[in-house]
Amino acid sequence: MLERRPTIMTVQEVARYLRVHAITVYRMIRLGELPAIRVGRGWRFKKDEIDSWLHRHEANSQNQPAKPAKPARPAKPRGRSNPRRRVLR
Repeated sequence: MLERRPTIMTVQEVARYLRVHAITVYRMIRLGELPAIRVGRGWRFKKDEIDSWLHRHEANSQNQPAKPAKPARPAKPRGRSNPRRRVLR
């Protein structure tokens, strides 16, 4: 009987697979959003777990309503911020 080993991926491979930047993958690891394993100084991912994670988040994203747009911030007044302050020449 053949033993099926999990496919192990690096940060760069996961970033390519998810089509995001490697920095985004590191941020998601730090926030505990991605299932990852620390090996020495690097991170490794089981492809099966990444696929399961994708499937769970795909199902959740379809059930959630769209985020409302952020209201526009009021424009800052132009000119000097303090009219009493003068620049000496």
